[in-house]
Amino acid sequence: MAKTEKLPQGINKTPKGRYRARVYYQGKQQSIGQFDTLTDAKAGLVNAKSDIARGVFVPMSTRKAQEREQVQEQERSTVTVDHVAEKYFAFLETSGKARGTIYTYESRFRSHVAPTFGHRPIAEITVKDIEDWFTKLTETKGRGVARSVYLTASAFFNYAAGDARGQSSAFEPYIETSPCKVSGAAKHRPAHRDSEPVATVEQLTFIADHVPPQYRLAILFSGWCAVRLGEVLALKRSDLTDVNGQLWLNISRQVQARGKGLYETEPKSEAGVRSVPIPGALNDAVSDHLENHVGKAKTALLFPRVGEKWTHPNYLRNRFNDAREAWNAEHENDQLENFTFHGLRHTALTRIGQAGATLEELKRYAGHSSAEVVAKYQHATRDRLAMLAGSLSKSIDNN
Repeated sequence: MAKTEKLPQGINKTPKGRYRARVYYQGKQQSIGQFDTLTDAKAGLVNAKSDIARGVFVPMSTRKAQEREQVQEQERSTVTVDHVAEKYFAFLETSGKARGTIYTYESRFRSHVAPTFGHRPIAEITVKDIEDWFTKLTETKGRGVARSVYLTASAFFNYAAGDARGQSSAFEPYIETSPCKVSGAAKHRPAHRDSEPVATVEQLTFIADHVPPQYRLAILFSGWCAVRLGEVLALKRSDLTDVNGQLWLNISRQVQARGKGLYETEPKSEAGVRSVPIPGALNDAVSDHLENHVGKAKTALLFPRVGEKWTHPNYLRNRFNDAREAWNAEHENDQLENFTFHGLRHTALTRIGQAGATLEELKRYAGHSSAEVVAKYQHATRDRLAMLAGSLSKSIDNN
């Protein structure tokens, strides 16, 4: 019968013939490894006890965790901005962001962020890098574009740092903190109102009369009711209501063309869902349009394009541009310069402001505010808005 090998306390033999050494540390048995020979196991045991006595002992489990963390840190340090961007845009899709918003973010990122930072490890991007990039972007593209792109970049780097809203607590950040710390970069600096053209009643009527007849009312709605391009194209017969002889537009949808194809979405904010009074002077135009250009069903679109579900925003925008240029060609001394389709909305809001609307009434009329401001709209009553629309009718009739 073979004699059993007597081993020192703290050492035992594994089934594979190796020697496992263990020590007690802070009330727990800690492994210090497996050795090929008993001599090596004894030496390892002596060294471990010495480390404990000197207060420098590190358990093997802790060392392995540190090694894994070091490897992960090295791997993260080589991950590029483009790689993280793929994860970021996938995250936006699952977090409930609107398709048009994701398209806009991705377009800004691909056009203005990726060319400078895409190939670089994300952990290497510094605050100075972002400051230099933002300064150059402002010089080449202007403050408005630079601010929008900066906000997109900031949201992306916040995600990389694990600070994005809706991120899982299990997310492992690629960076400790976002490098987007440019002072004042996110601050909105609106252009002066004087720089935005306001169309006269004559100019607005001319443009409406020089687009295809089925879109004449769309121009009038935008120019007198401050309805956005996407909102006007989403309107249906059922969105027109008559309350005691006052016609109202009920806006709750918009047509988007950002990304692939046309699609319908809700307004970006709660304030975008609103009812807008139609000036009474437009009632005949509304009746004529419903009779000649709109299907009888309540769900029929007010401004459909033949053979398509919705008119593409670019189509109506281009017809507007043609009408504006027709005005400019006929009125050399009264040009509409830098007047875009959005200028119709600005014109309407200017008119309603001149008619005496308060700030809260303007916000409600425009549907242009954050959800936090919606409560202020309670001060703007439907009767007051209807009265203001009535004053616009006088301007139209007097033309």
